[in-house]
Amino acid sequence: MTAPTGDAPGPLLARGRAADVYALDAHRVLRRYRSDYDAEPEARLIEHVRAHGYPTPAVHDVDGRDLVLARVDGPTMVDDFLRHPGSIRAHIRTLAALHAQLHDIPAPDWLVDEPAGPGPAIVHLDLHPLNVLLTRDGPAVIDWTNAGRGPAGVDVALTWLLLRTGEPDDSRVARVAGRLGQPVIARLFRRAADPDGRALRDHLAAAARYRLADHNLRPGEHRAITRLVTPSR
Repeated sequence: MTAPTGDAPGPLLARGRAADVYALDAHRVLRRYRSDYDAEPEARLIEHVRAHGYPTPAVHDVDGRDLVLARVDGPTMVDDFLRHPGSIRAHIRTLAALHAQLHDIPAPDWLVDEPAGPGPAIVHLDLHPLNVLLTRDGPAVIDWTNAGRGPAGVDVALTWLLLRTGEPDDSRVARVAGRLGQPVIARLFRRAADPDGRALRDHLAAAARYRLADHNLRPGEHRAITRLVTPSR
């Protein structure tokens, strides 16, 4: 491992809810989890989907909670929303296509079921515009922390739920949501990823339970999800 756990590896590039990403050099980054986490299963899954042509950075090394990945440069889908507001429909179609492409990849036998429920597909469970980088070679999906095996519809329903009810912890997301409105963005995704409504009809309740179990959930998000899935009287 180039950057042993505990060392200061290089400039901090990003800080997420679970991990920090540091630059190692021009070609590699270190994703370091802040909790006691074994990154090996995540690395194994990344290499599995890459072997099936899925666009995501390659794994260079893994050691405990440290994951060394190929560095990919480009704005997030959210950043490009802000720079080019007219691009949102095309980007939402790309996001839907990334869901479909992932769900078509055979799930390996060793992949464990995720809490969202058992199913035959590989599910990312965090595949939203902040986790898609737009590189010169095309989109690249990052952050596979929550990925596992489950129903494809849960993945779609969860992304819709995140777009519809997420309380932004990033000023870029807040600006996009404020400009376009979260219901509009969520509706565009639903039309692209779930045109017959089956994913939301069959899996929204499971997606909501999964989301509500997240200890990082903000009070505003909890209230919005509860209101959305509670039947009106």
